[in-house]
Amino acid sequence: MNESFGGDVSPTFDRVTNDHVSRAEAVAHQVSELIKRQHPTPGARLGRKSDLRAQFGVAASTLNEAIRLLESRGLVETRPGPQGGIFVAEQSAQLRLSHLILALDSNSLSVSDALEIRNALEIPLAAHAAIRADREGLARLEAILARMGELQDDPAEYLRQNWHLHEEIARMSPNEMLRTIYISLIDTAREALKNVAADPHFRNSWRDNWELHRELVDAIASGSPGRARIAAERHAPYSERLTDTMS
Repeated sequence: MNESFGGDVSPTFDRVTNDHVSRAEAVAHQVSELIKRQHPTPGARLGRKSDLRAQFGVAASTLNEAIRLLESRGLVETRPGPQGGIFVAEQSAQLRLSHLILALDSNSLSVSDALEIRNALEIPLAAHAAIRADREGLARLEAILARMGELQDDPAEYLRQNWHLHEEIARMSPNEMLRTIYISLIDTAREALKNVAADPHFRNSWRDNWELHRELVDAIASGSPGRARIAAERHAPYSERLTDTMS
C-alpha cells in the first residue's frame, strides 16, 4: 500500500482476495487503517470509485458495501460530479471517541472488558433495530446469517461474520453515540482476536449459537422491540462462550 497522499495525489491500495462480505470488510479495513495512521486533512481525496475498484480488484457491489461501512463510521464521504469521488470526512466527536477506544491497549481495556460492555449495549440496539429495520437492512441480516450457517467448519470466519451481523444491527440505531461506542468495541475485540487459535470442538456447539442469532434476526424482523430485547438478553451468555473458545 502506498500511503502518501494529499492534494491531487491519491493513495494506492492492495488487492483483496477473500469472500464477498469479508472482501468488503478488507477494503474498509485498509482505508480506515490508512486514515488512522496518517490523519489526513478532511477533504483529502482517496480516489474515484472506478480507480478504487480496480486497485482493490473487487466488484462494484463489494466496493459500494465497503464505502457504506466507512461512511457509517464517519470516515469517508462521497461527492458526485467530474471532480468527485471518495474523500476523507471531517471527524465528528463520535469518531474521535471511537479512535480513543481503539487506542486503548490490552492493559487498560481487555477483550473481556470490551465484550462485557458490548453485550450490555446489544439490548437497546436490538430494540432500536426492531423499530427501524427496513427491507434492505433485513435482507443484509439474512445474507450474513445464511453465510454463518455455512461455517460450521470455520470458527474464525464464523466469529467474523457474527460480529459483522451485530455491526449491521447497530447501524440501524438512531443513537449515534451508542452505535459508535458499540462498533468501536467490536473493532477492539476483532483486532485482539484476529490471530487466535480456534476451539477444535466448535463444530459440536455452533448450531446453538446460530439458532440464537436466527431468533434475534426474527425478533428484529417482527418489529417488536420487546421481543428483540428478550432475544438479545438470551444471546449475551452464548456470545461470551463463543468468544472464550476463540481465545
